[in-house]
Order: sequence, then C-alpha cells, then structure tokens
Amino acid sequence: MRVRGLVKRYKDGTVANRGIDLDVFRGDIVAILGPNGAGKTTFLRQVTTELRPTSGVIGVFDVDAVRHPQRAKRLMGIAPQEAGLFESLTVLQHLELFARLKGMSKHDAVTAATDVAEELGLNGQVHKRVATLSSGQQRRILIGVALLGRPPLLVLDEPTTGLDPVSRVAVWGVLRRAAAHGASVIFSTHYMEEAERLSDRIAIISAGTVIACGTSGELIAQLKDSYRLSYQDASDPARPLRVCRYATFAEACAAIQHQNLSEYSLARASLEDAYFELAGQPFPFDNQAEALR
Repeated sequence: MRVRGLVKRYKDGTVANRGIDLDVFRGDIVAILGPNGAGKTTFLRQVTTELRPTSGVIGVFDVDAVRHPQRAKRLMGIAPQEAGLFESLTVLQHLELFARLKGMSKHDAVTAATDVAEELGLNGQVHKRVATLSSGQQRRILIGVALLGRPPLLVLDEPTTGLDPVSRVAVWGVLRRAAAHGASVIFSTHYMEEAERLSDRIAIISAGTVIACGTSGELIAQLKDSYRLSYQDASDPARPLRVCRYATFAEACAAIQHQNLSEYSLARASLEDAYFELAGQPFPFDNQAEALR
C-alpha cells in the first residue's frame, strides 16, 4: 500500500488529514498511534474507500483506490472500529455468509469459516447465536470476517479493543501468521505494548499528519532524554511518584547521588516516552526537577 499527500477536508472546513505519506510493504505490519481526534480513523476509512479523500493518492497493489474503489476493496480485509453483526445467526453462519459475499463457493465458504473460527479461538462457539456472545467474542468475529479469503491487505481499526489478554495475544498470532504469508497489515491502536510487540514499524499521527514513522527503537532514539528516574519523595510520601528524565546515564546517577536516594527505579526510555514527546503530549506525572540537573 502506498499513500501520498492524503488530505481530507470536510464541508464545514475541518481538516482531518493534512498530507499523509505512508508505505506498507508486503509482509509488513504497521501500527498507527495517535491521540483521540488525531485523524487515525479518518485515514483508515479513506484507505478502505469508505471516505473519499479531498486530494492525494492511495495505491493498493497497483490499484488506484480513489479512482477504482471497488477493485481496491476486493483486495482488502477490513475490521472497522464499530460494526453491526447479525445477532440471530450463529458464528459459523455469520462467517459463511460473509465468505459467500466475498465470492466463495458454498464448500469453500464452510471451510474458510471453520478455519477462521478455529484460528481465533471461536471453535467452541461456532453453533451459538451471535447475540449470546460476549463483546470480546463478537469483536473476534469482526476480525474473522476481515481474514476470510486471505486478502493481501488487512486494515483494522483498534482490532483488540475489549479483548481479554489471552484473546489479544491470540489475535496477534493470527495477524503475524497472515503477514508471514505475505499479507500487508495496518492497524490503529491505543495500546503501546501492542504496537511495540506486534508491528514492524509504528507511525505516529498527530493533528492529521504522520509526524514520525519507524521501528520502536528508531522512535526511542529520537528522544532528547533517554533515561527515566522514578522515586517517592521521602519528605512527603503522600505526593505522587516523581518522574525525572535525563539525557545520559551519568546525569541520572548524579541525580540519585545528589538526592541520596535509596529506593528508586531507573530505566531506559520506552515507546510510551517517545510517543508522548513526539506527539507533543505532556508526560503524565512528570516533574521538571531542574534542581536535580
């Protein structure tokens, strides 16, 4: 997938995307991070042809998705953030229906539905009506619909929201296997751990544009302060944990010695640190602590 200069301007003048450039290669898993209102969902809805861009180019395996949305959509498996399900159908019937809508024969649809249900850990629920399932199980059905037919591009908007930890890890495994077989995967998430553990690259969107893109290590390397010191103020135990940041290990050690700290935590910066700094968001619970520098 290749996106260049993507802009979405609504009739009321609101600009949701401001010239987004992004590539997702074959076998590549790319996570989209960004604060609420940054333009993540708008971006993905343009990729899936649900929204027409104001300007820009979206290429899906040499298909111009703006000029030929139906051709491009046939190459995608899509899991939107919110979508309705047919609650009167069983899990298997639901997956079979969407497999047939994707053009599969009845035999192939049954096989594909069974395989996807097993992959997502739903094989014990295949004969249950969708209405009787938990929200997490229903979320897995939506992901299963996206996987049907093994499309070359998977576009998922917060795919693991509402899933328990075991289900989330299971979905990660399914997406990794899809990428290992050559699928391109792009997904949005608010979970730093998910972005770090699942994706090959991470794109941070802020105010409608991609402000940084790279591996977790590459994003962390852009930080000015690479060490995080956390400690409780002994003079006031009721105060929140103090968090200070330092460019070098030596500076952090000097601060520990200066304060005569006996209990503290010293760690290298994380993806979360990189996200807050690059997105221009304040670090939660941070203190400037200029006296320690």
